[in-house]
Amino acid sequence: MRDLTSLGPWLRRFLCEYIVTERNLARNTQTSYRDTFRLLLPFVSRKLRKPVDRLAVSDLTSRHVLEFLAHVEDQRGCSAQTRNQRLAAVRSFARFVASRDPAHVEWCSHIRAIVSKKATAQPVGWLTQPEMDALLKVPDRKTRQGQTEHALLLFLYNTGARVSEAIQMKVCDLQIDRSAHDHALVTLRGKGGKVRQCPLWPETRRALANIITGCAPDDVVFLSRLQQPFTRFGVYWLVERCAAQVAGLRERKITPHVIRHTTACHLVHAGVDINTVRAWLGHVSINTTNIYAEIDLKLKAKALALCDIGGVPPHRPWREDKNLMAFLNAL
Repeated sequence: MRDLTSLGPWLRRFLCEYIVTERNLARNTQTSYRDTFRLLLPFVSRKLRKPVDRLAVSDLTSRHVLEFLAHVEDQRGCSAQTRNQRLAAVRSFARFVASRDPAHVEWCSHIRAIVSKKATAQPVGWLTQPEMDALLKVPDRKTRQGQTEHALLLFLYNTGARVSEAIQMKVCDLQIDRSAHDHALVTLRGKGGKVRQCPLWPETRRALANIITGCAPDDVVFLSRLQQPFTRFGVYWLVERCAAQVAGLRERKITPHVIRHTTACHLVHAGVDINTVRAWLGHVSINTTNIYAEIDLKLKAKALALCDIGGVPPHRPWREDKNLMAFLNAL
């Protein structure tokens, strides 16, 4: 790459080579980085009144980045977490450029000096058992598409899978022909290419067996009405549509991730240890899974019952022993 000042060649190398080949980042991370610059470059172009293909690395100043981050929050209505995610992509690009060209080290230091905004942790939303059961009853299982939608909702609840894990699952990832003494299993491919197996309930196994009849091993399991693989938007729309038909859920924002939280909370309620829940959900750190133990009111009630705060002080018979007290006072 001979042109060290134009932004385009650097960005092409960053998106097409560095994060794909050298870093081997997850596909979702690659998409997130790409989307950041799809928003950032037109924004800077409008500010400078300069075509995107003629932008230089030096045009991407810290002031413009800060204005862009404010635009993401104020104009696009995104959260502080999304703002920080966009900033992380720009920082990564700045480090990449500076590591290849020392002339841009000062520019990189200005970009990296932009701090992340403190984001308030959002409360974890989840469904009770009756609410989850009502959601599962919404799809019309008399139709082929209703059977697929019910199987997808049941699968999300059973496994706590992320949307990306569910929509890319193939028939060959299922082990549903195991013996009666063994649980059916599914192989899930999560973030960063990490692979884990999750057991399936008999009801989930039957629902999945119905929709994969006649399918090839490499076929995607969950297909839409158009017989195309479900997209992320399609799964979100399905969950929202079904939630809108359940009394008590119409006014709440129900997403596939809420179902994932529901799975974790129900496992904790059932007495499953937190480390098993971590492995079930595919979390790398146990700290991520600890939020489910913190929101479990039943566990807190049990802990409270073990504490005898404000009770009657224990009886101390030794204080009534005059000989013992005389001995202690004489010391």
